[in-house]
Amino acid sequence: MNCPPDDPCFAAFPPAVLRPAELNSFSRGGGARTIPLVTRAVGAEVYLTGQTLFEGGAGIALHTHNCPESVTILEGDAIVEIDGVEHHVTRFDTTYVAAGTPHRFRNASATKPMRILWIYASVDATRTLVETGVTARVDAEHGKAAEGRNWHPDDPRELEGNTTPVITEIAQIEILAGQEKEFEAAVAEAVPFFLAADGCDGLDLHRSVEHPSRYRLTVRWETVEHHTVAFRTSEGFARWRALVGPHFAATPQVEHVISVLKP
Repeated sequence: MNCPPDDPCFAAFPPAVLRPAELNSFSRGGGARTIPLVTRAVGAEVYLTGQTLFEGGAGIALHTHNCPESVTILEGDAIVEIDGVEHHVTRFDTTYVAAGTPHRFRNASATKPMRILWIYASVDATRTLVETGVTARVDAEHGKAAEGRNWHPDDPRELEGNTTPVITEIAQIEILAGQEKEFEAAVAEAVPFFLAADGCDGLDLHRSVEHPSRYRLTVRWETVEHHTVAFRTSEGFARWRALVGPHFAATPQVEHVISVLKP
């Protein structure tokens, strides 16, 4: 987002001094711990920042984001893998990774700590694990930190029975023949409305091979009410329907499911 200094998009940034030693942190698992800094809690509307601390030998899983990310090494030495290529980085070295690019960091030392400062180019940043395909909002992790409990975003079990089950909305959508490209573009434009919604953990759009004008939209929610009450009464839902509605050939068929078996 490019905003001039007097643009209202900066209005929600009141002055703040954030001291990592005084803030909540949460475990990323595997010896990594994150401290959120600039978040929605302090009025962020443009970007997110925070620090992640790695114990000796610690690392995080390979993942992608839906927006660009920049990371600066604050302490120690690290190995960063970006799109299959490993780089050795040290204090004050800085990386830039485009949206959708697989990457991960690990501590290059088996004994000394390592610390990074990360910046996401959107408050609606998500993380998708390459191994599992699980997607979650970054600020959902911050919410767990605020609750004072550990949260392992690199562990897919966090989305299973150990916490509130994820509700998956499945919407079967029939599109007017010949409008497939326009519909897909409209859904892509509407993605931020979902990711900004309370309780939304990500979405996917699938197109039928046998019936090219038939799509299935799957959206992951914390509860059914996050979809049927909070989202459906929001401005984001109205904007979503305004974008995609003209392409509907029939009223979408919607149901909610939970996972009962994951071998």
